[in-house]
Amino acid sequence: MYYFVSENIFAYNSGTEHAQAQRVRFFNREAKNNRLGRAAYVTRDYNRFLNRDATAIGLGADEVLNMYDYFQGTTNVPRKEQHLRLLPQLALDQYHIVGHGPNYSTIEDEGRVIGRINVMPATVGLVNDITYYDRADNMTVRENFDWRGFKSSVDYFHPDGQLAVQRFLNLSGEPVLEITHMNVNGRLLPSMYKLKNYLGHDYRFNSEEQLFLFFLNEITRQQPNATLISDRRGLDHVVAAVQGSMNKYAYLHDIHTGDTKHPVRGKLYPAYINVLERYGQAFNAILVPTTAQQKDLATRYPALTIKVAPDISLTPSALEKQPATLSERQLHQLIYVGRLSPEKRPDQALRVLAKVIKKVPDATLVYYGYAVSQDVMDELQALAQKLNVADHVTFGGYVSGNALQQAYQKAQIILQPSVAEGLGMNLVEAMCYGVPAISYDVPYGAHVLIEDGHNGYIVPDGSSSAMAQKAVDLLLDENLWQQMSAAAHAKAQVFGDDSMSAIWQKVLN
Repeated sequence: MYYFVSENIFAYNSGTEHAQAQRVRFFNREAKNNRLGRAAYVTRDYNRFLNRDATAIGLGADEVLNMYDYFQGTTNVPRKEQHLRLLPQLALDQYHIVGHGPNYSTIEDEGRVIGRINVMPATVGLVNDITYYDRADNMTVRENFDWRGFKSSVDYFHPDGQLAVQRFLNLSGEPVLEITHMNVNGRLLPSMYKLKNYLGHDYRFNSEEQLFLFFLNEITRQQPNATLISDRRGLDHVVAAVQGSMNKYAYLHDIHTGDTKHPVRGKLYPAYINVLERYGQAFNAILVPTTAQQKDLATRYPALTIKVAPDISLTPSALEKQPATLSERQLHQLIYVGRLSPEKRPDQALRVLAKVIKKVPDATLVYYGYAVSQDVMDELQALAQKLNVADHVTFGGYVSGNALQQAYQKAQIILQPSVAEGLGMNLVEAMCYGVPAISYDVPYGAHVLIEDGHNGYIVPDGSSSAMAQKAVDLLLDENLWQQMSAAAHAKAQVFGDDSMSAIWQKVLN
């Protein structure tokens, strides 16, 4: 069994979560062919919406293993909607439920509000949580419901409104895990984690980290030949400490230093210190997406074993599907796919567009991705106004699955203005749908994916003029675009299941 270890799955996921989920699906496809073993996406954080979020990125219930679900005995519970007016715990002959619009209702007893039922986001009348009040209207208890329809945890509060205790329940409503919160130097922090009656014993931990280590040791104890792959740098030291598995790897999804001009000697990002300098020897190997990064890290850390395994695999059905023709696409549309954050330099795409429309007046740009902050979004919108391109820009938000596939099918060019990329899942996926890419000359992925002048272009780093000129060349030359589109689709074939399976088998041998 393969366990890919991370913190969470979110409503809006980064490339790391998408890569990890895609790897789970890939391993499980290959397990059916006896080429790789079964895999699961392992998460640490408590997430009542995990089932919803996992489904959104294509993972089944048996492909996700969460620590809290594991101890609560709720890992494979099917969803059953819980409507607020059908709560078995509320005797409607005694209490009255009063609606206050679509977002919440109150629980009233002889005219006094004793509780509030909040509706689960994006649902009609399903229970999200129930808060109860004392006679002084102080919040005393909050019951939290899982997306799958059962009461999952209960929060207890001090009279001043501060959280005192969290209890996590099994399906019978019995507490199996308890977290006590205390004021530490003026901050309310969890001070004790108590696992209750686990296999007949109680256990106490000082931190969630210690509990997570216990959990990983338990699942690997039950699977003696299990392999762990740490996908999040904040968990590398925990995975390194696991005693139940002799097969441990760490996957580096991105570049390890902000000094992209000197990756061998540049200052390490703090998040990478654990995996490369403190605990690297605890892993069978450090995995990276490209040979170039492997060489840089091997030079820098000769005592570590560094191996290459591109962290993307395209299904046969995706590769067999013919890309949309030019006439089926949105003419002269550029796209940016990824997180809107400073290191991705989304502003550069606007600067490119401003130069493109001088020669291609109907050119447009669509952003697909979430902004890391409202400030980033405000700055992009202000820049679009300043460059007089606001009417040519659409912020399409975060999309995935079929919606993202349709976005690739409509686009003519994908722009990659990032400071650096470990590989660039967005480029691989775009190429699968016949979209040529234009990237700045930065480490590492662009040089693996783009054959300059054949399936896209690599231009000098930071030169929006050079990127714009290559975009204009492609947009105005139909034959050139068709040739590059076909070459992009051909390049994507390299990342099919058969090829990636052979690589992963060799890496994990």
